[in-house]
Amino acid sequence: MAGLSAALALARAGHEITLLERDSVFQGGSCEAALQRSRDGITHFFQPHVFWPRGSLLFKRSFPDVYQGLLHAGAYELLLYRKIRGEIQPGDEELVYLGVRRPMIEWGLLQAVLRERSISVRGGVRVVSLLGKRDTVPQVGGVRTEQGDFEGDLVLDALGRTSPAPAWLEGLGAASLRTESSACGLIYYSRYFQLEPGALFPFDRWLISPRGDLGYAGFFTFIGDNRTFGVVLGIPTWDRELKVLQHEPAFMAACREIPALADLVRPEFAKPIGPIVAGGGLLNTLRHYIRNERPVALGFFPLGDSLCHTNPAYALGLTFSLIQAIELRDSLSAVPAKDQESQMLNYIARILPEVRERFALCCELDAVRIRAWQGERIDFTHRTGCYPQFMWVGAAAVALQDAEVCRKTLRRIGVLDRLSVFDEDIALQMRVEELLTRASIGPPPQPRPSRAELARVAAESMVRIDANR
Repeated sequence: MAGLSAALALARAGHEITLLERDSVFQGGSCEAALQRSRDGITHFFQPHVFWPRGSLLFKRSFPDVYQGLLHAGAYELLLYRKIRGEIQPGDEELVYLGVRRPMIEWGLLQAVLRERSISVRGGVRVVSLLGKRDTVPQVGGVRTEQGDFEGDLVLDALGRTSPAPAWLEGLGAASLRTESSACGLIYYSRYFQLEPGALFPFDRWLISPRGDLGYAGFFTFIGDNRTFGVVLGIPTWDRELKVLQHEPAFMAACREIPALADLVRPEFAKPIGPIVAGGGLLNTLRHYIRNERPVALGFFPLGDSLCHTNPAYALGLTFSLIQAIELRDSLSAVPAKDQESQMLNYIARILPEVRERFALCCELDAVRIRAWQGERIDFTHRTGCYPQFMWVGAAAVALQDAEVCRKTLRRIGVLDRLSVFDEDIALQMRVEELLTRASIGPPPQPRPSRAELARVAAESMVRIDANR
């Protein structure tokens, strides 16, 4: 996503682009064929992805042809502003979530990239190092690959969270990057389903789509294209017994045991259309490419997960890749090409404040969830309790009851507002507290199923399969 969107944005702004891809490049015109192809270089290719409203809005404005092509191919616009009670206000029209599977996103962007005469696409090319002038602040001038050297005025790193570029920069004499990281504490198993004819996905009872926390594990759903949806089960990294959910019988048995998912996986409602895909054990990571107010290298720009990777459960990757591609385009347009130091400083100044605050929020939420799943009682009903959970879980739990809470919560989740919009609105927070107090009359119900029940059902499903064999 980062590489394709940056290539397209920069080419349409007048730049000549060479796009290098490790995997072979799919050039067929069929969306259906693209949905079936594998991507060895992307382990999460068939896991659910999301364009939050900010990403949908930028996509529509920056690449309207691609956006319309995705809609024509079956991408789904979930109009979240319809969740808000009362009259629509200016800005509510921005609250549109784009449901689309990752292979279709790549297909749509790649078809547009291949039509651009100023983009040369090279598939099956593995980059092994950077070319450039060795110095304490090296001047990057291209890349070395297994097939030969490619020179350029600028190099964009869209190699993802495992990018070796920091080590390559050190090889040119650059200082080591300062890196922040924290454990996500999550393993997740996902599967896609397709609705049967006449089946309607249950949007009305949920702020976005069914999701919840069981106190020891969690579940999420994500809307896809062409009447598809993804189900994700998340477990702690330390819970070895629940790793049985990576197997199809156990995954399906667990879904049937969770009340919010049980109806979604009934054969008459939806059919599975893919295998169980596993992921996790990841880190939230933010790499800093500015040191002592200077870039660590000139002519080099990180994008997407190469710059900042966050827990995929928050689904920020696609949206932030697109934000950074557009901001890079605008930075290069605003600063003369001969001043590469100012180009990099301008780019980082544009993107870092928002990246930093979302990164910090993901780290906080993960740390709190880890504590909760280890048995600590977390108060998310008061803003003076556990504030990260209060505004993330508490506000979402009552948002459908109040128009302004709903609007601000959706804009926060959808990356349309900076976090300060909610964080500095004490009146709004007090309204959330009031709604939570009303909703919590009587003892809270115990999550269903219990961990013991879920583990038993999952294990028994595997025993039955072995017995049948």
